[in-house]
Amino acid sequence: MIDIPDPILPEHFDRTHIDILGRGPSVDSYVPREGAFVICCHYPIVPCDAIASTRIGEWGFYPIPYIGERFCQQSEIVKVRDWAVIRKKSSADLQTGHIAYIWACAQQPKSVHLWGFDSIFSKNSNQDHSEKQNEIGIKLYKADKMFDSSQLHISLSPGEEILNIFRKSIRPHTTIHKGD
Repeated sequence: MIDIPDPILPEHFDRTHIDILGRGPSVDSYVPREGAFVICCHYPIVPCDAIASTRIGEWGFYPIPYIGERFCQQSEIVKVRDWAVIRKKSSADLQTGHIAYIWACAQQPKSVHLWGFDSIFSKNSNQDHSEKQNEIGIKLYKADKMFDSSQLHISLSPGEEILNIFRKSIRPHTTIHKGD
């Protein structure tokens, strides 16, 4: 008989305080908070508790949970179940940081800190990544081989409409760090 492990559920973790690490330059100023549940986007850049990704599996398997997105016909625009952000299919694509934030807010934390979300403050979108994190991504995860250059610009640039919606949806328990 095959030994089937029990599922790892969000309830198994303390989600009172959540840190989400994006890829913008301010992520280089990240200071871990003691006891915070840490979410990295796409692949681990620091020791983290979960990986949020809209491209699950493209960088391999990690022995930590993935927070992902899936689409379903449902009456709700978005709902969160376990590690999934389930939403109606729309013409607007959300970025990984948006998915991580939606999931984090559904956990009803006391605080959420965002690092590396520099596109909230300017129109640089996600093209201005942290150079340090780009090096890690290329060296460890071959992130430069994931897309050809025409896909890279399209897949990493949020639409201004989505960015505006995201800005308006930020809740009072959220601190956005700009870095130094």
